[in-house]
Amino acid sequence: MPHSSFRTREWLYAAPLLLAMSPLPAEERAGLLNGLSMINDLPWMKAAGLRVHSWADAGIVYNANDPGDGYNGPVVFADRANEFNLHQLGGELIRDVNTGGDHWDVGGKLTLMYGSDARFNTINPYGGGHWDNRLIGSDERFYKLAIPNAYLDIFTPIGKGLTTRIGRFYTIMGYETGLSPDNFFYTHPYTFQYGEPFTHFGMTTTYPVHQNLSVTLGAVTGGHTKLNGVLDGNGAWDGFDKNMENWNFLGGATWTSDDAATSFTATMITGDVNSDNNLREFQRQTGINKRDNRTFYSLVLQHNFAERWHYVLQHDHGIEQQHPLNNFADAEWYGIHSQMKYDVTDTVGVGLRGEWFRDDDGVRVGQMCPSCAVLATGPANYYAATLGVNWKPAKWLMLRPEARYDWSEGVDAYDERNKDSQFIFGADVVVTF
Repeated sequence: MPHSSFRTREWLYAAPLLLAMSPLPAEERAGLLNGLSMINDLPWMKAAGLRVHSWADAGIVYNANDPGDGYNGPVVFADRANEFNLHQLGGELIRDVNTGGDHWDVGGKLTLMYGSDARFNTINPYGGGHWDNRLIGSDERFYKLAIPNAYLDIFTPIGKGLTTRIGRFYTIMGYETGLSPDNFFYTHPYTFQYGEPFTHFGMTTTYPVHQNLSVTLGAVTGGHTKLNGVLDGNGAWDGFDKNMENWNFLGGATWTSDDAATSFTATMITGDVNSDNNLREFQRQTGINKRDNRTFYSLVLQHNFAERWHYVLQHDHGIEQQHPLNNFADAEWYGIHSQMKYDVTDTVGVGLRGEWFRDDDGVRVGQMCPSCAVLATGPANYYAATLGVNWKPAKWLMLRPEARYDWSEGVDAYDERNKDSQFIFGADVVVTF
């Protein structure tokens, strides 16, 4: 069935959003939504230190190009043009680990996500992963079910306290996240979409070296390049269920000023994309002794110029040896994006985001987008300027209208590879309950 036909179950899953926009008095709407989270008040939940958190996000993006394939690409997540989408219906079971005591403690999080965003958060959608990528049948092109978080946090009272995370979890890299309620803007920058990891499987340990400095060190599974006789280059970052014998280093450090107005985070991941066994099989079939290291770092500066002015500056840079999509030459990508946000009131914020992303060898944009239309590939610069409003009329309700202009140099990246620019205007509604 075509995606533009909004099916019955999507209407059911969008019920919280319809409730938020209903003509019911505000008190009644809030009461009904709060009733959905009454489970947190159950005695056994409180005794176990457990809580649930859930949200729904739906929106629509108008594309001035009116592309024939209905795709906003290379913008992903809010990637369908001129269609209403249920982006995320998410739920979490959480136990916060106590890191302030002198005793061992265990916490963790399990996150389930359904919607058009979920396909970007499944295990290795590019390389044939099946752990959560196939929970919903392959005939479902746009709507998937993902499990981006499934981890335990263990606090160990050694020194100032070690916190160890084990399982599958969102990356520590970059500024924005894959969970809708945690972002200011509706859409994402190219650095997030094409440059960075989304999730990892493995273990990290975080230690507060100083009251202003914490360090994280860990090991996560390497990516996985789909092997079908030869490498095809569509390597994801999270190799769980396909690459358990291959491990990468993941680590970083965060410094925060005494007044918490400024912070700086530096993170890095490095290691082989494929396992030794896969590489040996590739060499046996092709005679190519492939080097396989991929190294990526991200730097994020955050600063509050005043009580209401918030600034973010991020720089990413990645390189992969002998990339199959670059004729087995090394491939490189890098970018800068910045955000300035102003709190007009306690409930209304205005933000401006600008970005430049360089796909230096044409191996990222157009290659890392599951279930997307065919995108232009090749060495190119991508630019984006976004003006957005974030309005929270209630604690459980957030509206994010935004206007965004994208343009490219080197390829015609928009409107079915016919134009070098596009203007989109979108708005979504996020309800937490």
